[in-house]
Amino acid sequence: MSKNSDARVKLDRLSEALAKDLDTLSDDELSEEIAADSDVEKTVNHMRQLVESAIAEAGRRRLANARQGYEAIAEKQRSKVIQLPLNRKKELVAHFAHGANALPERLTLAARNEDNSEADLDSLLEDLLELGVIDDEGNPR
Repeated sequence: MSKNSDARVKLDRLSEALAKDLDTLSDDELSEEIAADSDVEKTVNHMRQLVESAIAEAGRRRLANARQGYEAIAEKQRSKVIQLPLNRKKELVAHFAHGANALPERLTLAARNEDNSEADLDSLLEDLLELGVIDDEGNPR
């Protein structure tokens, strides 16, 4: 871990600890702390902005981390069948929609439609892969 990321982790922990500390104060305790300051309204607004900013930043970081994790998993799970040429994808879907090994009861009407978009074909092939009907390269099992 680099010094910057280590410092960021420590700062995040401090921010969370301060927020928890503020959250545990009773209304009276908080009022006493604020009353000790001469410009109460300015202090309250400043503290509110700091807390809202810290919450928003923590949320953005968590969302960014979740997206990275999701994208890493999705990239690993992308099958080779999605990378096949469009003609081959159409042949595979047609094979299971109309051929001797047809699965009309499992395939939707959309699958039997021969004018599907490539995204539709990819989805259908992923479904066939998940059902175990084809392997990762599109070969029927």
